Amino acid sequence: MSGGLLSIQSLSLALPEGADRKKALDAVSLDVRPNEIVCLVGESGSGKSMIAHAILDLLPRKVRYLDGDIVFNGKKLTEAPAGEIRRLRGSDLAMIFQEPLTALNPLQRVGEQVAEAIYTHRSDVSAKSISQRVIELFSQVGLPDPAAAVSAFPFQLSGGQRQRVMIAMALANDPALLIADEPTTALDVTTQRQILDLIRSLQAERGMGVLFITHDIGVVADIAHRVVVLRHGKVVEQGTASEILNNPRDAYTRQLMDAIPGRGHVRAGGGEKTALLQISDLRKTFVVKQGLFAKYRRVDAAAGLELSISKGETLAVVGESGSGKSTLARMILRLIDADSGQVLFNGEDVRGMGRVALREYRRRAQIVFQDPYASLDPRLRVGDSIARGPIAFGSPRREAEATARKWLERVGLDASAFDRFPHEFSGGQRQRICIARALALDPEFLIADEAVSALDVSVQAQVLKLLSDLKAQMGLTMLFITHDLRVAREIADRIVVMRNGCIVEDAPAETLFSSPTEDYTRSLLAAVPGRKFFADQDITATGTGIHA
Repeated sequence: MSGGLLSIQSLSLALPEGADRKKALDAVSLDVRPNEIVCLVGESGSGKSMIAHAILDLLPRKVRYLDGDIVFNGKKLTEAPAGEIRRLRGSDLAMIFQEPLTALNPLQRVGEQVAEAIYTHRSDVSAKSISQRVIELFSQVGLPDPAAAVSAFPFQLSGGQRQRVMIAMALANDPALLIADEPTTALDVTTQRQILDLIRSLQAERGMGVLFITHDIGVVADIAHRVVVLRHGKVVEQGTASEILNNPRDAYTRQLMDAIPGRGHVRAGGGEKTALLQISDLRKTFVVKQGLFAKYRRVDAAAGLELSISKGETLAVVGESGSGKSTLARMILRLIDADSGQVLFNGEDVRGMGRVALREYRRRAQIVFQDPYASLDPRLRVGDSIARGPIAFGSPRREAEATARKWLERVGLDASAFDRFPHEFSGGQRQRICIARALALDPEFLIADEAVSALDVSVQAQVLKLLSDLKAQMGLTMLFITHDLRVAREIADRIVVMRNGCIVEDAPAETLFSSPTEDYTRSLLAAVPGRKFFADQDITATGTGIHA
């Protein structure tokens, strides 16, 4: 490969016995050149992260190398001794991991962690120079007050700030190749926009090669020079970003394109309906203290919220992380208590309900949480997890188990899934199980709290369609919480935009996308990944020229 930085040639890796396929990677070949961003695209389980881990020699023990070569700067990494790989890892080769909270040491200040990455590879540099370098890096990645940020612990930073620390650590030793493994998944759109712009600008400034792993075609449209599409461990298509996005040849690539949310028509609002949920002057303030000697800080998660949801309506609540969306959901269900205000459900005061009334209310109002991994008890068969709700409300076990099997089939799983455990399912399948568990109690009202934010786009599309279909069949009323206006456009009749505990805009979906009234709403629309490309494809919000 002339002028090449990284060349992967016919790489094959074997999975252990009992896996869903024999090979994690099957004869994968791809190149990354200097000063180029190559996006590796595919669904969860396609083998994207396996490629990254193979490059860095971080493969799980049960995954076996079968065949092929990984060549970096003319060196065969597949034949290099472990010591040489360790010297390259973190210096010439660097990686940004998907979840910064688990990638960072929670007991060590972030400045010390970045300094350690420098000292490991450059022990001849003085401690003072390293400290200055860390502050310089924090400044380059846009952390506020870099001199103070070095003393923060990971939990004291937001998700976007933690990801910036990870980027600073990856760039600490001026790598020739940067691997970014889903660095923006589950971040809100404005933070995602900042991280994408940052990676693109640093790449251009430093002339790095970047292997960017993602499942989001919108992200690809924003930053990629070339694209490699992976499915079930095989490369199905690769070429320039323009070729792949404008003229995809493979059916799977077209399927990924079609799965991008928000590409259809905006839902038109219906007429006047009866209110199911009415919220009046709802307030909640948290008092937090970050650090032993820090002052207490007041955070208004709900500052006098006024909201009404009609029967049969889907209301999307949109906003950045920390805007108060999830706090609103938890106050509606009384999972946390509001400081003041009123929540009326079918005219009944939720805040004034006694124990018996509250229990019945929580049968009628259910919630699907963001993380399907944490929502299910790993020790229970999924059928038992679904059946426990009906049993708790008086159904005989045999009847409850029949209900569980019926709902497993209704959400697109086989009834035989009843006897399997959560770890035996994919993320999308687990989220379907969580939806089945919530709907097995035949609720009137369903809250979906970021229920699709961590799923890849094709699974996301399946879950959104499932929710829409079930809503229509059951006459459900739904509160759908999301940070992604593309998802809100896909499912909502009406959209509420929240910021800092306040509602800044409340409008029918059709109106909000055609003529948003608030600058903040317009900034959220502008931050949507791929907006320029899809605007050129006439997939736009009418009147704004911005893909939503």
